[in-house]
Amino acid sequence: MSGTKKSILFFASFFITIFFMSIVGVIFRPFLENIDDYTYYNIVSPILYTIYLIFFMIIESTIRKIYTKRFLNESTILFKVKTNGFNLSVRLIIYLAIVLIYFISLFRDFSIKSISIPRIILFILSFLIIEFILRISNKSIYGYFTRDYIIISGWDFRLSLPIIYGTNVHNDSDVYTYNDIKDYFIFTDYIELYLIADQGKLVFDIDSELSRKFVGILNQKKIPMKKFN
Repeated sequence: MSGTKKSILFFASFFITIFFMSIVGVIFRPFLENIDDYTYYNIVSPILYTIYLIFFMIIESTIRKIYTKRFLNESTILFKVKTNGFNLSVRLIIYLAIVLIYFISLFRDFSIKSISIPRIILFILSFLIIEFILRISNKSIYGYFTRDYIIISGWDFRLSLPIIYGTNVHNDSDVYTYNDIKDYFIFTDYIELYLIADQGKLVFDIDSELSRKFVGILNQKKIPMKKFN
């Protein structure tokens, strides 16, 4: 997606999440008013913000899925191939969000008293849940090659932040034309397609049969092999 479309995706998901938070606040207000401060700040609050984070990820993923699905329904798929996973920076952004949810108080006033056992246990559980979601997401994302597009689609639960758009594409769920591909290079068991203007790359797992399919369609589209100096 262009920077504009990605920003729209982010802010649409953000405002939907804010609306969801408001509904949750109204529903659970009677309960929240009757619990003590320790339980609220060390158990209830972190759980709620973890739920909000996961809800935000689901909303972004759903919007991406709807967008790419429309192109899949309108196109004839030549072949389908598995993407080569998430890069580390994607995971770090989400892990950082979890760390902030559970330990932001340490940045304001560092104290051992701020680290409670329930908070640590919930942090570990949240970390494991997020990791499970990312693994499921990673397995669901494929590249679909059609005559006019390369469509990356699946349940993509990665966070998208507008501040990193434009130079960090790595198998982002989107619809790419072959004109978006500058060149490519085939490695032993994967292929990298490099986007124009150094925006990033698309990486796919391959075998010998898929390698032949890639070379055929890329040659047809007059996309050259990358030359490393």
